[in-house]
Amino acid sequence: MPNNFFQKLFRPEKWEIVYSTQDVQKYSEVIAKLQAKSIRTKTETFSGGGGQGGGYGFATTYHILVRADDIHLANDIIHHSK
Repeated sequence: MPNNFFQKLFRPEKWEIVYSTQDVQKYSEVIAKLQAKSIRTKTETFSGGGGQGGGYGFATTYHILVRADDIHLANDIIHHSK
């Protein structure tokens, strides 16, 4: 038993991407839904574009991550709650 306690205590939390979008409005809506249900979130962002002279535009992709233990609940909240 004590061994299991210390394994849980010292193992790093596993986070998984639950949602990805380039729409900042949709990103905000999903974050709000998850936080309203007390789901902890992290966000990774990736920006690309610009090109020489800025001719290719600019896009940011938002990856919303939740703890692996919360992935099924988070999916349900995102896709099935209003």
